[in-house]
Amino acid sequence: MNTIILKKYFLNFSYALEAFVIALLLTLLKFLPFKYRILFGGKFFRFVISPFLGNKKRIESNLMLVMPKLTKNEKRKLIKKCLNNIGMTTFELLSPSGFKLAGQNATVKGPGVEILENAKSNSQPVILVSGHFGNYDVVRANLLAKGYEIGALYRPMSNPFFNATYLKNIAKIGLPLFARGSSGMSEMIKYLRSGKFIALLIDQHMANGEPLKFFGKTAYTATSAAKMALKYDALLVPFFVIRKEQKSSFDLYLEMPIKNSDPNTMTQEFNNLLEQRVRNNPEQWLWTHRRWKKE
Repeated sequence: MNTIILKKYFLNFSYALEAFVIALLLTLLKFLPFKYRILFGGKFFRFVISPFLGNKKRIESNLMLVMPKLTKNEKRKLIKKCLNNIGMTTFELLSPSGFKLAGQNATVKGPGVEILENAKSNSQPVILVSGHFGNYDVVRANLLAKGYEIGALYRPMSNPFFNATYLKNIAKIGLPLFARGSSGMSEMIKYLRSGKFIALLIDQHMANGEPLKFFGKTAYTATSAAKMALKYDALLVPFFVIRKEQKSSFDLYLEMPIKNSDPNTMTQEFNNLLEQRVRNNPEQWLWTHRRWKKE
């Protein structure tokens, strides 16, 4: 019993220390203009946080699996840019005031623009789906500023102390937010059925997902977004945010809704769209995911 208590105490202490260091860093960075704060965040993640987390090995493993023809130099450059994008994205989400403005200034493109305008006018439910690509939360900052009602599902952090900081900051980008879990899903579905929009990221490994394809390899993928679209007569609209020139400057692409068929087919179509985006801008996807766990 004493050993269990000690382990729990140590874990809580490490969580608290981690959250304190992050909070202190964010406080100090407030004295920097948003532009330089985000540039620092990219470097800080790449040189300080990433080595501690072992991200480089995980990225290399994923690249070897699905992009084995990359040269050593190409791989090195890709990993460098990928880690920088992760750091910039993280610090943008933790700097909501500046990020909201950057998101609102994003250039919005694609055939889905008019589709969303019509859906808004007709109170048509919409499920916006994307992956951990570019800075995905631009979609909320941009659409909320234009009067759209859009909620998002988020995954609480394992560190409860840091989760409070994280939630506080992303809530400033916009509300409502729904925590992943049965309660959050129930609230989100109720919100969707009232004729509003929700945003989901569906590119992570799901143990109970369907064995769909991503980069030609089996990737267990949640089909819940497609199931909800079919069940609640909602449009399933893919979106992709492209970071421009390693800055907090973005293009937001809104695709045509995925045609209704069956959940697996619809979700595979999304995987295909995301794969093409990643192939075009590989440094902007979160290669640190264990996306192909069962390969």
